[in-house]
Amino acid sequence: MIELPSGSVHYLVDGPGGGQTVVFVPGATLPLFVWDGLAETAAAAGFRTVRYDLLGRGDSSAPNVRYDEDLHRRQLTELLNAVAPDAPVHLVSLAFGCLVAADVARRSPERVASLTCIAPDGFGVPLPRGTSLLRMPVVGDALVRLVGARILLRRLGDYSADPHVVAALRQRFEPYAHSAGLHRAVLSSIRHMPIHNAVESYARVAVPTQVLWGSDDRVTPLPARERIAAAFPDAQVAILDGVGHLPQYERPDEVAAAVLGLVGGIRA
Repeated sequence: MIELPSGSVHYLVDGPGGGQTVVFVPGATLPLFVWDGLAETAAAAGFRTVRYDLLGRGDSSAPNVRYDEDLHRRQLTELLNAVAPDAPVHLVSLAFGCLVAADVARRSPERVASLTCIAPDGFGVPLPRGTSLLRMPVVGDALVRLVGARILLRRLGDYSADPHVVAALRQRFEPYAHSAGLHRAVLSSIRHMPIHNAVESYARVAVPTQVLWGSDDRVTPLPARERIAAAFPDAQVAILDGVGHLPQYERPDEVAAAVLGLVGGIRA
């Protein structure tokens, strides 16, 4: 744990101290375990890896604040200043985390050597039936108190067509799914983060970027190629056929090769 101005943050560092730093930014709900496997592969390849829980998620604190771009940007920037102050880092991000990573890369390009976005939010995220009510004051707060855990756990079924992946996620995530702090953070994020309209923000990122996306993603469905090109005009884009929301689980070797290929090439 580290005490930052924005809150207490749970993080995990692996790999050699002298290696370039790769920071893994998780999505809207799952804790840092979502990067297990890929982070160890990067560490074994000689990179220093940092995984962390977003505020309100996992074992980080859940302050009763507005969970918007400013909060998530401050958290990541404060963490970078604490654990990697001397050189630019490579950001590897998932879904909601892509909004956070891209925001930091856009505003502080001198701190970011490269950006990898896996299934990025910002193109219109389909929410489960009935959760449009979450945007409504009072009603949404009451709904999330009553059925928040049920919504989050049921949504895991959309992460992958592989039942073993879903079962493993459920086992790891269930202890966190009932947290009132998590429910409050997710609800606030739905209301205040640009999960439906981040194309123009992505397009202003000026660091080396790659995008990885599963063709069968049911959580952040693959948009038209033209929209991806508009958001990431200079990025390397790889569409993984038959893959769901977590390519690093379903195609670990392929994803690791892509991530390490980008960060390793910049290192060279």
